[in-house]
Amino acid sequence: MAKVKVKPVGRMTVVPYRPWRRALVRVFGTVIVIAAIAGAYLYGLEKGLGSHDVLMAERNELRDALVQARQLQDALRLRVTFLERGSEVDRQANEDVRQVNRELSSRIARLEEEVALYQGIMSPALDGERLRIQELSLTPTSADRRYRYHLMLTQVGNNSDYLQGFVGLNLVGTQNGERVAIALKDISEEIDEVDIKFRYRYFQDFRGDLVLPEDFTPDQVQVVAQSVGNRSARVEMAYNWSDLENGNYVGQ
Repeated sequence: MAKVKVKPVGRMTVVPYRPWRRALVRVFGTVIVIAAIAGAYLYGLEKGLGSHDVLMAERNELRDALVQARQLQDALRLRVTFLERGSEVDRQANEDVRQVNRELSSRIARLEEEVALYQGIMSPALDGERLRIQELSLTPTSADRRYRYHLMLTQVGNNSDYLQGFVGLNLVGTQNGERVAIALKDISEEIDEVDIKFRYRYFQDFRGDLVLPEDFTPDQVQVVAQSVGNRSARVEMAYNWSDLENGNYVGQ
């Protein structure tokens, strides 16, 4: 007869069969899980509400700070505007003062020239000559190659008699590579004679415009004045064009 091997059986415990207890354990475990979930939810809700209140408070503080910053910015911008306007007013006032000073200085210079002119006219002539070319000036205009000229003749010393004669003005320069002299009558609408007549007791002005020819380059202005009659005299003067053009010469 064959032998059958039987595996040894481990130790076993016999317990009473209680199905209601197992159900109770399950219910109790479920209640614990639900309670834990509810507690965690309530804890999280409480913490969340607390954080929300803190964030809302911080937001309100930041909003108030932003409003104050904008108000300060507006105030600073307004102050800058006032300062800029004040600076512009001061700058304009300083410029006005400088302009007035320039005008006053110019007027004083003109008055001093006039005083010197009248003193020269009324004082006796040291050299015995009565005829004088007192002033020649040129002023550029807005038009190209157009200038405004001013020539003044005076009688020095004894002004009891009228002084009469002729005066001529010529521009000397280069034209088409040649040295030429152009009379004032050829370039000025106000003059129609080479010899310009004059007659005066104290002084006489000659004013007008001259236009340079396109192909003419001046470098000198010659003035010749000739009085006639008793104690006739002849006066000749030559002026550099560049000096006259730049205003370096305003009188004799």
